[in-house]
Amino acid sequence: MEGFTVREMASSDSDNQRDISAERRSNSGERQSSREREREIDELATRSLRIQSKRYYVDVKQNARGKFIKLVEGLPDGTKNRLSFPMSIVPDVRDKLTSFADFYGELEPASQREATEDGNLKKDDIRSNQRKIYFDLKENKRGVFLRISSTASFGGRRQTIALPAQGIIDVRNVLTEFIDEFGGDEEEPLELPEFQEMRVERKRFYFDCGSNDRGSFVRISEVTSKYRSSVTVPKQGLHKFRELLGDIIDKMEKV
Repeated sequence: MEGFTVREMASSDSDNQRDISAERRSNSGERQSSREREREIDELATRSLRIQSKRYYVDVKQNARGKFIKLVEGLPDGTKNRLSFPMSIVPDVRDKLTSFADFYGELEPASQREATEDGNLKKDDIRSNQRKIYFDLKENKRGVFLRISSTASFGGRRQTIALPAQGIIDVRNVLTEFIDEFGGDEEEPLELPEFQEMRVERKRFYFDCGSNDRGSFVRISEVTSKYRSSVTVPKQGLHKFRELLGDIIDKMEKV
């Protein structure tokens, strides 16, 4: 090439490569910084409760997605069970606890009522977008307790804690206090479509709608007895996704 020596051209190519590499490192650093910000959690308040032989902690925390409540059940052997849910649905959780506390307060002694086969006295749940929280008031030889469990996505791992019935009011009161102090500025959750489930042969497919700081999405999960995998499609790509899938279906029906 006129006006350039081979050495000058090589030097220019090397400079370009260094510039591209530096840009990639910069972009990677920005993405990493964003992920780190999402993982950063600030503790705003905490309360500790002693109920029978267990220690319970009710925490208000905050990350990039907003405030949330974390319930921790400390077992006598040192292990812990944890359960968390966004601040926006804490009023619903508080109301459920009130309902179960009232039911327990009016419950007849065990000797005066019929025993149930599964030990379940009352059950209820809360549905909020792709999250579902289950409440089961049960009885065993140690007494009556409320089991609270939650899944963030259907088919996902369930978080569970067990709360002695005598402590339902105590946890309810702490949640009321935290709602008054931290719950006023929380946005209402988006009303997203209900989840859908489909079974094909030995596989299950779950279609969960969700949202985060980048927008709404649909997560499609394939679940078998051995593994679980999923893909996430942003809302902006759903129409194109449907068009491509429809085109593939049309072609496969002709095969």
